[in-house]
Amino acid sequence: MRLRVLLPLLVFGLIAVVAVLIPVAQSIADSRTQQLALQRTAALDQVVQRARTALVQGDADGLQSYLERFHAVYAESVLVLDESADAVASAGDLVRDAEVDELVTAASRALPQLSLPRVVPWGPSTALVAVPVIAAGDLSTGVVVLRVDLRGAQTDVARAWALIVVIGLLLLSALMGASLLWTRWILRPVRALDAAVAAVTAHRDPAPLRPTGPPELRRLSRAFVTMAAEVENSLEQQRGFVADASHQLRTPLAAIRLRIDGLPREGEAADDLAAVDDDLDRLEYTVERMLTLANAEHRASAQSQGRDVARDEGALRECTLTARELVSRHLDRLTAAGLRLVIDAGTAVTIPCGRADLDEMIDVLLDNAAKYAGAGASVQVSLTQDADGIRLIVEDSGTRLADDDLARMGTRFWRAGRDATQTGSGLGLAIVAQLMRAAGGRLELDRALRGGLAARLVWDRP
Repeated sequence: MRLRVLLPLLVFGLIAVVAVLIPVAQSIADSRTQQLALQRTAALDQVVQRARTALVQGDADGLQSYLERFHAVYAESVLVLDESADAVASAGDLVRDAEVDELVTAASRALPQLSLPRVVPWGPSTALVAVPVIAAGDLSTGVVVLRVDLRGAQTDVARAWALIVVIGLLLLSALMGASLLWTRWILRPVRALDAAVAAVTAHRDPAPLRPTGPPELRRLSRAFVTMAAEVENSLEQQRGFVADASHQLRTPLAAIRLRIDGLPREGEAADDLAAVDDDLDRLEYTVERMLTLANAEHRASAQSQGRDVARDEGALRECTLTARELVSRHLDRLTAAGLRLVIDAGTAVTIPCGRADLDEMIDVLLDNAAKYAGAGASVQVSLTQDADGIRLIVEDSGTRLADDDLARMGTRFWRAGRDATQTGSGLGLAIVAQLMRAAGGRLELDRALRGGLAARLVWDRP
């Protein structure tokens, strides 16, 4: 985001600096060119006066001596021609060529040729100018040709341009520094909000937000802090309500159970009392599972914030065993349900999860297989460890799993529609998911290759 904000600022700043410096550079070059032209015009006026006198009096030797002194002072070549375009005197290495003849022709018509090109560092180092020598009657009696040396002016222009380039770089540096400070000031609360949102999404406590930046972002930061606190309070109240309600329900349920057990079970009321017993069993089981889920959610939330409640309470948070040791006690129950248990042979694996939690999760997964896979199906359990992490997989070959059922699995209090008569609370997979979060792993549900449900308990390698 910083680059997207800085780039337009720097581009527009560069355009602005260049738009200012280019006219300044041109003005410097034009000013130096004009200054040079005025200097050489003044010098040529003196040469023209001496040439007029020499041409009228025929004093070529005196004119030659003056031109040599002029060349020594200015280091520029000069040539004086008479009205017949013959050389009268000269100093330096200026020779007749097409360019010189063209200037002489134009100047002999009483039109001074004093135009100099704009002096730039990469331009020509010399330029030719010519002025007529005017005698009586405004007639040209000769022409003075001067080769102007532009190197000194080019050096001056180059130095001035280097100075304005340095000034431009300083301006750009100042603009970049100001832009960095500006964008940092603008984006600091945005980055803090982004980190806070990520923390809330991961169920962690966000870092305290300091109200910095523009007033709008300060208000947004304060509003987010208030919202996050309200959301966290709501979640804590929800979890606390579930736990408290479950605890409070256990006492009246126990009292009702005692009263029901004390009633005589004879005559017409025997069947009704038996039905009430079944309902109480289901209700007590549901309350017990709600308590388990509330505890798992509390531990998962604490884990996401970097706290391990079970470890703080002294419980072991890892165990080493094989797949056979984990599921052998379920063999009789699966056999009674008409299922065949297949255990992949493997070595012992150290799992980063307490044994009690692991047994709870395996109980849920194998109980689901016993209830919903159907008689004649097989249940395969495998425990592997590789470079990616640890995988505990429970999958069955049942044919009673619908695609809609797969999408809704793990939803609280939901059970497969075609098996609604089966006993259960509908909280088993939700409990497994929360226990896996508390153990630093995750639950993955998918269709097995053999058609049934594949439940994977995954611990990625850190």
